[in-house]
Amino acid sequence: MKKSVLMVALVLTLVGCSTTAPDRSARTAATLDKLQQDSLKARQQTESVQTSLDGLMNATPERLRAAYDKYASDVTKMKEYAAAIREDDSDLQKNGAAYLNKWQKDASSISNPELRQMAEQRRNEIAQKFRGMTTAYSAAAQSFDAFLRDIDDVRKVIGNDLTPTGQAGVHNTAVVQNVKPEATQVSSAIEAAERAIADFRSQITPTAK
Repeated sequence: MKKSVLMVALVLTLVGCSTTAPDRSARTAATLDKLQQDSLKARQQTESVQTSLDGLMNATPERLRAAYDKYASDVTKMKEYAAAIREDDSDLQKNGAAYLNKWQKDASSISNPELRQMAEQRRNEIAQKFRGMTTAYSAAAQSFDAFLRDIDDVRKVIGNDLTPTGQAGVHNTAVVQNVKPEATQVSSAIEAAERAIADFRSQITPTAK
């Protein structure tokens, strides 16, 4: 995950150093692609965790170990994908304004008052979309806490008591019952972030994805 996070930071840095506006837009679009990819993986993984948890809670004794291994693997992946989104969010907060700052600098240097006003107005529109995107992405990054805590607690308890008795004891707990609504909340936050990314992208590229 560290390699991909460093790539995002590098792209965001290059956005501020690019010599042409179209080049900056292209580099920014590459960063948005990375954000969307990480978001999609995390959202899909919430479904995988719920499926493997159901499998674990309903596994027959001879299938209990295999069901646990699948669940534990899905929990590990979920934690990795959540960490990627959190790190992407941190990079956005630190470096994401470079594109807008360069745009502002270019707009300020325009001699013609009419064109300068038009450029500054457009920059303000883009800035609003950018703030909406960063806010939505931060909300997605912060939505994982309860979900990750509960699925990891289940993993620990079942792992220490991998028996039908341990399985039955966990099955009807509030923690297990809470996983589905927590996953829904996470997925909703990620979907909102994906919409905000697409909205911002549509403002800075010739064709939106």
